[in-house]
Amino acid sequence: MPTSIRDIVKSVLEELKKNKILPTPEEYRKVFCEKAKDFGFNVKECDRLSVLANKLSQSEKEEIEKRDIDNIDSLFDYIVGKLREKEEKILLTQRPVLSNVTLEKLASLMIASIVPSFYDDELEQNIDSITSKIMSDPNTLDDAKTQENLQNLIEQRKYKDRKVISEKTQKLNQFIQNMSSFIESTIEKSSDSDKSLSKILDELNNIYYEDITADSFEALKTKMIDVNTSMRQEMSDLSSKLIKERNEVTVLKEKINALEANLRVAQKESSTDFLTGVMTRRKFDIELKKIEEHFQQTGESYSIVFIDIDHFKSINDIYGHNAGDVVLSTFGKILQTKVGTKGIVARYGGEEFVIVLKNEGLDTPLDLCDKIKELIVKSKFIYNEIKLKVTFSAGIIQREDFEDLDSAMKQADKYLYTAKNSGRNIVLYKKKSAK
Repeated sequence: MPTSIRDIVKSVLEELKKNKILPTPEEYRKVFCEKAKDFGFNVKECDRLSVLANKLSQSEKEEIEKRDIDNIDSLFDYIVGKLREKEEKILLTQRPVLSNVTLEKLASLMIASIVPSFYDDELEQNIDSITSKIMSDPNTLDDAKTQENLQNLIEQRKYKDRKVISEKTQKLNQFIQNMSSFIESTIEKSSDSDKSLSKILDELNNIYYEDITADSFEALKTKMIDVNTSMRQEMSDLSSKLIKERNEVTVLKEKINALEANLRVAQKESSTDFLTGVMTRRKFDIELKKIEEHFQQTGESYSIVFIDIDHFKSINDIYGHNAGDVVLSTFGKILQTKVGTKGIVARYGGEEFVIVLKNEGLDTPLDLCDKIKELIVKSKFIYNEIKLKVTFSAGIIQREDFEDLDSAMKQADKYLYTAKNSGRNIVLYKKKSAK
């Protein structure tokens, strides 16, 4: 039995040389452990593989044997591979968890989308049922059955609204037709009465005093009474019909006013971002198209400013989505306040906003960004008594510097992207920066 490690090392080197094996660390370790075992020398490092392998499951041990894993490095490679497989499975199955506040907002929006513009008893009962269920537990929005029910209610609401509007339109058309017929009838009767009066006047003009007899006078009196009675009846009928039609017009007017109010609310909801209070992307696209058409017709240019809140993902990750909502809401109000009537503001997506300003040169958007920064420094972005530090990056372009709107939008976005990658809290325009 060798008395020291030196004897084992010598034996290992001879074995490697004899078998013409390149003495790499792995080959050396393998032969060393074999020789140490032959000479009855206990080396703990040689048992590491079996010690670690024993900590694995039976199926994993069998897989190690099949793969002929006989060293620590190969075992680590195998374990890392297994961990990556599990990580991928977790990522595939794990879904993002929304905060309760966000879920409640989503639930409120979903409920608002199924409420009909006009009252419907049956639909209201179904809506009350699912509303109670969702508001008591917003997580039910993730349930397939709830989603199916919501979809069905939305379709029912759309059908009911279209049906009611169609019915009201038909009633309006019928009312117009009735009014037209009534007016024609009144004119016709008035014409008949006028003819009767004219005939009586003619008869009166043709009667001479010496020709008047009791019978002729009585006949004339009877005619005049009949005409007068007929006219009084027609006036009475006309008055009754006018009162009735006036009442119907009043009711119809009230319904039209209610419908217009509902339409105004619906238009506002579709054009205003519920969280920030600025325009939605959809409304912005419509307004930008109008501005671009004006530019094409008059040549009056305008500025486009893309703005993105810096490190917004970190705010969400560290403080939660509720804190992110506070930042977005406050930031949107600041932008709207500073832009005012000088242009339009929209939430372009996530934490990104876009501003379009009237043509007052490049100094205007630069001055605006400076004022926004000043106001942000003064503003309190506070969540759970924690003051959040908020900065932003921006990219500015002048429309007149580009051949088409698409190129202008892409360049503004490119300036923003460059600002984000250049340290953030930067405003870029024409390859220059202003902090």
